[in-house]
Amino acid sequence: MKNISPAALTALLAVIGLLNSFCADMLIPALPALRDDLAVSDWQAQQTISLFLAACAFMSLWYGALADAWGRRTVTLGALIVIAVTAIASIATSQIEQLWALRTLQGAASGAGLVISRTIVRDLHIGPTAQRLLSHIMMVQMLSLVATPVLGGWLAVHWGWRAVFVVLAGIMLALTLACWRWLPETLPREQRRPLQLGGLWHSYRAVMRSGTFVRLSLAHVANWVSMVIYAFSAPAIVMRHLGHGPTEVYLVYIPITVGLVGGFALLPRLAQRWAGGAILKLAYRILGASIALNLVVCWLLPPGLIHTLPLLLIAVGVALALPVLIDWALSAVQDNAGIGNSCQTFMQLAVMAVGAGLLAPLLWDSLFKLALGTGVITAIGAWCLFRERQFRQTSPCPAP
Repeated sequence: MKNISPAALTALLAVIGLLNSFCADMLIPALPALRDDLAVSDWQAQQTISLFLAACAFMSLWYGALADAWGRRTVTLGALIVIAVTAIASIATSQIEQLWALRTLQGAASGAGLVISRTIVRDLHIGPTAQRLLSHIMMVQMLSLVATPVLGGWLAVHWGWRAVFVVLAGIMLALTLACWRWLPETLPREQRRPLQLGGLWHSYRAVMRSGTFVRLSLAHVANWVSMVIYAFSAPAIVMRHLGHGPTEVYLVYIPITVGLVGGFALLPRLAQRWAGGAILKLAYRILGASIALNLVVCWLLPPGLIHTLPLLLIAVGVALALPVLIDWALSAVQDNAGIGNSCQTFMQLAVMAVGAGLLAPLLWDSLFKLALGTGVITAIGAWCLFRERQFRQTSPCPAP
C-alpha cells in the first residue's frame, strides 16, 4: 500500500461511498430498455432497484461490525470484488428473476460503501473537522449525480441496458485496484473487536436505545429520501410529464446536483462562524420555503422545466443539514462508531428501498402528488428534530 495525500483520500472515500449510487443511478434510466428487452412490466423492472436497495440496507447493518473485526481495507476490497463479479454475470441474464437474484447480491455488497467511508472519517476526525470532511466528500459525490444516470441512459440507448453492467464491472475493477494500492487501514489490529454474537447484540442495542441517535438519524433519512424520490421518478417525470427522452433525465438530476454541491460548498464557510444549531435552522427554513414553492408551482402551472427549480432549493437545504445531523447522531454513540454507521446507513437505505419500490410508483403519475409526498416526508424529519430539541431542553446532558 502506498501513501496517499489528504485530498486524494477524500476523493477515494467519496468514490467508495458511491457504490450504491453507481449500481442504482446508472441503471434507473436504462429501466425502460430493460423492460422492453426482457418483456416485463414497469413494476418488475423497478424491483431491480428496490431489491438492490433492500439488500444494501440489510447488509449495511453488519458492515460496521465486520469492519471493526477485520479492518476497513479487507471488507472494502471484498465488497468491490463481489460487485464486479455480479455485474459481469448480469450481462448474460435472460430472465428478470435471474437479474433480481444478482441485483440482490450486488446490493448486499454495495452496503459497504457508505458505512465504511463514513467510519473511516470518524476514525480520523470528530466534530467540526468531521463535518467539513463529510461535506467535501458529499460535494465530490454529488458531482457524479448527473454524470452517472446520463451515462446509464446514453449506454442504454446506444448499446442496450447490458452495457450498463459492462461499464459498472470496469469501474469496480479499477476501484478495487485503487483501494488495494492507496486505501489506508485506519483501525489498528489491537483495536479490532472479534465477531461475538452476544457483544454485537449489546452494541446494536446500545446504539438503537440512544434516543438522540435515532431522532437525528431519522431526520437525516427523511430529508434525503424526500429528495431522492425525484431521482427514482426521473424517467417518469422526463418522459411522461415533460415529454423528453430517457437520455434527458439530467433535467431532474442537474438542479438536485447544483443545489447539493452549492450547499456542501457553503457549509464549511458557515461552520467557521455559526454553530451547528444555527446551520440547521437555516437549512430547515430553506426546506420549508422550497416545499411551499414546489406545491404552488405544481398546483398552478402546467408541466414544464419551471417545476425543476424547487428541487435545487430542496437540495441546498438537504446539503446544509446532512453533515450536522450525521455528526451529531454519531457523536451520541461514539463508542460504537462502526455499529452506529451501520444502523444509520440501514435506516437510510431501507427507507430508500421503500421509496423506490412503493412510494415513487404511487406518486410519479402526478407532479403535485410528488411535491406533496416530499413535503410530508420532510415534515416527519422536522418533527424528529423538534422532539430532539425538546429532549435537550429538559436533559442535563450537553448538546454535541
